[in-house]
Amino acid sequence: MKKNVFSIAILCGGLLIISGCARNISSSTYDARTLGSASSTYSCTIVNVRRVMVEEGERLEDNKTGGIIGAITGGVLGNAVGGGRGRAITTATGALAGAAAGAYAEKHLKSQEAFEYVVELQSGGMRTVVQGTDVALAPGQAALLIVDPRGRSRLVAR
Repeated sequence: MKKNVFSIAILCGGLLIISGCARNISSSTYDARTLGSASSTYSCTIVNVRRVMVEEGERLEDNKTGGIIGAITGGVLGNAVGGGRGRAITTATGALAGAAAGAYAEKHLKSQEAFEYVVELQSGGMRTVVQGTDVALAPGQAALLIVDPRGRSRLVAR
C-alpha cells in the first residue's frame, strides 16, 4: 500500500512539473526581459486564419521528464505485483510501460491549440504569425503586427 501511495505522489508531482513546461503563446503575455524596450508595430490586414497545434517535444524522446517519472512510477507499481522472478519481470515491464506513458503524457501536456494568421502589411509584403487562441481575428479585419526586440510577434485588433 505504501508503494502505491509513493507512486501516486511521484506521478502527481511529475505531472505538476511537466505542466509548467508548456510555453505561453497568448497574444496578451509579454516576456519581462522586453519591458522598457520599444517594439516595431505595423498596420496590416488579416488575409487567412487556420487552427494549428503547437508542440514542444515533437519526438517522444524529447519528453524525458515524463519518461523518467513514468518509468519510476511504473517500476514501483510493477514491483508491488508478483513474487520471485515474476516480480523482476513485472517491475521491468511496469518501468517500460510507465516510461512510454509518461513521455506521451508530457507530449500531450506541452501541446497547445493556436491560430496561424497570414497578414498583408499596408507597407507591402506578407507575414505569418502563430499565436494562442485567446484573441480571435477574422479575415479582412484590420490589425496591428507587433514585433518585440527579441523577435516575438503578436497580432492585435486595430
